Amino acid sequence: MSNPYILTINNTDKNRWNCVLFARSLVKSLPFGLWNIKDKRKIINTHKPQHGDIAIINVGMPWGHVAYVEKVGKWHITITEANFKFGKITERHDTEKNLKILGYYQP
Repeated sequence: MSNPYILTINNTDKNRWNCVLFARSLVKSLPFGLWNIKDKRKIINTHKPQHGDIAIINVGMPWGHVAYVEKVGKWHITITEANFKFGKITERHDTEKNLKILGYYQP
């Protein structure tokens, strides 16, 4: 397993403590009630990511995680997320497998 690139990009965003609130600040149509990984899996509506989608990520059990899709490359994807690193907005890029992405919510 590789160590994905990770960059802290913000330490002051008001939503930095909650991945869902941060994602919803970027994608207003993100559904409510995303309390755990089971809830998050229910909103997956594509497995072909595009810029502006929300990635559903299988980490932080039982809660799961979400992130905003910034870029989709041939071999990797770049995501921006809140609270992957405690209380920070970060950017990561790696393969979908290494980022543990299950699928995407496409608005």
